[in-house]
Amino acid sequence: MNPLERHEIPGSVTAVSAKGGLPALRIETPDCSALVYQHGAHVALWGPREGPPVLFMSDASDFSPDKPIRGGVPLIYPWFGPREGAPGHGTARITAWDLTESLLLPGGDVRLRFTLPHHGNDASVVFLVTLGASLRMEFIVSNLGSSALTFENCFHTYLHVADIHQAEVRGLRGVSYTDQLLGERFTEEHDAIRFTAETDRVYQNTTDATEIADPVLRRLIRIRKSGSLSTVVWNPWIDKAARMPDFGDDEYLRMLCVESGNLREHAVTLLPGQTSALEVEIDLAPFPL
Repeated sequence: MNPLERHEIPGSVTAVSAKGGLPALRIETPDCSALVYQHGAHVALWGPREGPPVLFMSDASDFSPDKPIRGGVPLIYPWFGPREGAPGHGTARITAWDLTESLLLPGGDVRLRFTLPHHGNDASVVFLVTLGASLRMEFIVSNLGSSALTFENCFHTYLHVADIHQAEVRGLRGVSYTDQLLGERFTEEHDAIRFTAETDRVYQNTTDATEIADPVLRRLIRIRKSGSLSTVVWNPWIDKAARMPDFGDDEYLRMLCVESGNLREHAVTLLPGQTSALEVEIDLAPFPL
């Protein structure tokens, strides 16, 4: 029996056995189609009912309980990046979350509520995702313990573009960033970030919205955020794509990541009883004439 069946909503939410046999929910609303896995509380697909996807998914991704899904929106918590003897980017993206509620909203959108299990008595971690004409995500952490709780969090969002050579990321001019390939700090000088090589940058002290301009698909992907001071821009390019076993050699041409969270010097510290919320909303707009 699929453990998600009790959360079905006729005509809107259907429990399915998706890739790798992993339980998932297929969502259909008047404005979108989506697929959300229990594994990692992972939004794998979201976009308009007609037309190209908004989120990128790798055809080479693993779909097994002990590995993260490559693409969509992995949830990064409680740390970002590698950690000796522990899973990269934390444990949240390789955990089967508890789905505690599915709700059909008055306008036809669907809201899902996930909680992170096996997290002890010191913290409550909740992921809310609302699927409709926009994709709205909230990552809520509450400190239930008696001492300070420090963590990093991030929506590691993979976005689909038609051609990486023509795509642009806008909204980060004047923001300081660390180039993770060079280990050096710079300030963004350009209105539009373009891609000609491997790119791995952590922009800090920014709460601004960003947008991805795709002139081939004639659309803008808009990303608004709150409760976030860090934005990551990433594309693996040719050599790293070839080294990644769960990523196709030429898939770098059709994706880029714009990630919203709180990383490094902006790791979140909550005192006992405090709560933080990382919120992101993604939607589409026509490409300007």
